[in-house]
Amino acid sequence: MTKVSVVGGGNAGCITALYLSWFKRDLEVELIYNPDIPCERVGQATVLEPPKIFWAATGFNWYHNPIHATFKSGVLYEGWGHVNEEVYHGFPANGMAMHFCPSEMQKHVLNSGHFKVIEDTVLDVKNIDSDYVFDCRGKPKDYSDYDELINPTNACILAQANWDTSQAYWSRHVATPDGWTFVIPTLKDSPSRSGGVGYCYNSNITSKEDAEKNMLDMFDVEITTHINYKNYVARNPIVDDKIFLTGNRLFFLEPLESTAAQAYVECARYFVDYIITKKEPVEQAAHSAKQYIRQLQNFVLWHYQFGSKYDTPFWNYAKKLSFRDKTFDAMVEYCKQTTNRDILPKAYGGATSEASQYGQWPANSFKIWQDGMTISQEKTD
Repeated sequence: MTKVSVVGGGNAGCITALYLSWFKRDLEVELIYNPDIPCERVGQATVLEPPKIFWAATGFNWYHNPIHATFKSGVLYEGWGHVNEEVYHGFPANGMAMHFCPSEMQKHVLNSGHFKVIEDTVLDVKNIDSDYVFDCRGKPKDYSDYDELINPTNACILAQANWDTSQAYWSRHVATPDGWTFVIPTLKDSPSRSGGVGYCYNSNITSKEDAEKNMLDMFDVEITTHINYKNYVARNPIVDDKIFLTGNRLFFLEPLESTAAQAYVECARYFVDYIITKKEPVEQAAHSAKQYIRQLQNFVLWHYQFGSKYDTPFWNYAKKLSFRDKTFDAMVEYCKQTTNRDILPKAYGGATSEASQYGQWPANSFKIWQDGMTISQEKTD
């Protein structure tokens, strides 16, 4: 049996190990992690597939809710563009994504019993006695082997809301003069509540002090910490044909579209297809992972190009950031020319193939944003 070691006990490590051990039964999976490394404080949001994996592999359900999850039926964009005050990007009504607490998710997954758990500190993954290694040890210390992803934000102020956010069934993404703010519904007793609100901005445009003041002027919160970050992707996602970078070891992209959890699953698929089937060379598996991440970058960046209700240095800068991708352009053109019915997948009575996907998004996601930014929509009570 092929042995796979997953190194790192954060979001990426837990989700990768769970996916591999549940869906790929011909693999012997172990997870190695340092229990002294604290979990991510920020509440995490997903798209539709990760909750299905938790449900299938761990027996997660909303009644017992061991990972302190809250419902996520979509994302409410407030103040983006110049046509509508709000744009709601919702999931199909028969599906539900989630927001979860990373520390509770870690405990739940590590106790699932589907893979061996080893508490240890790994300094060099090349020394691990395993056929293949998934390196999920977090952000690199040296970025010399990484390329920058295009994005207008590079800093975030985390805070705890002074109101009950748990009653909302969606993420709120609120445009601000300096960027945007996420408000994640969190349970009152959840450890991730201290990072349930995040003011994302560009530290080269707005000072930390000004960003903090503006955040407190707009939101009733208690600030907990400041984070600076880079948006990046590894040039070589696969090392020595057996070490696969994933999680923040592979890339980081700001959280506008909650791309991280699903990306861990997709990258695991690309790499496992190489491990098990050998249908494509290792270079193609690495290319597929990088192409997927570039598509995440492009879709997120597209949101900024329509501006917001604020005419400020940040938004003037963000609107000018661009990218080139003929596949993306073709998807936008298709959504412009296709009706609301036909843009839906055939499984929902539409005329669009389920294979019509760009990164994590089907064609109807493109139409929701395109129409929301260009067509006035009546508000209903």
